[in-house]
Amino acid sequence: MGNLILCRSQTAERPYYVPELGVRLFTGEELSYYIYNHLLLIDESFPDERLLDFLEQINQEKLAERIRYGREQSSLYEVLYLILQELRYYSSAELFTFRKQMEQVSLTGPANRLKAKGDALFSRGQYFAALRIYNQILSQEGREQSNKDFVGRLWVSKGACYARTEHFQEALECLQQAFVMTRDNTLPEKMYLLNVMMGRDELPLGLENVVDEERLAQFRSNLENRRNLAQYQDKGLEAAALADKEEPERSREYLELLYRWKEEYRKHQTS
Repeated sequence: MGNLILCRSQTAERPYYVPELGVRLFTGEELSYYIYNHLLLIDESFPDERLLDFLEQINQEKLAERIRYGREQSSLYEVLYLILQELRYYSSAELFTFRKQMEQVSLTGPANRLKAKGDALFSRGQYFAALRIYNQILSQEGREQSNKDFVGRLWVSKGACYARTEHFQEALECLQQAFVMTRDNTLPEKMYLLNVMMGRDELPLGLENVVDEERLAQFRSNLENRRNLAQYQDKGLEAAALADKEEPERSREYLELLYRWKEEYRKHQTS
């Protein structure tokens, strides 16, 4: 799970699988770490038979029984706190911090909690899983869904998922939806960039009366700057790749690389 976890408890023969992270948990310590650090990924379906079976495998039969017979009366956060208390992987101070985090999450509406889960999945590169969450929220009815800014952010998040998976037309359509709802002044440039990604160096439909020629020229200038920066970053990677080579080969290749960069710069200045 990305960190060293010292495990002293019983190991499960049938691990608990976390699809959002693509990992299997074998011990109580690993389960504790997952709950403590990934609260936003956990929903009401968590205390199911899979979890209870896992707890029984790691010699936590009494804990599993308490959850089984109390889960209908207990909130999700009460169950999570009970698990952390009983497994004793975290200190009292850490449990206090976790409780404060749970309180903050519980104060938000259900749609906001779902969006936070989608955002957490997105940050971990689980773009299609995040997209399913955003679509789920948009299909629901509720107080948050009547908030245009909130719904606009959902459409932007959907667009980001499509863009990261190179579905640029779908991403553009999402941002167009968001712009109609919110008139967010930062969206036109993003929409223009998506058009460029599809080979169209022009404003998308609907922006003709919003973006004038001067602003479009600024979009193009910003894009050129990004390209130059990306080129510079690539050069840094090229140079870093030579660091492990032995002398005198390393010095010779550094000089060759520098000469090539100078030639590229001269061509760029005269083109």
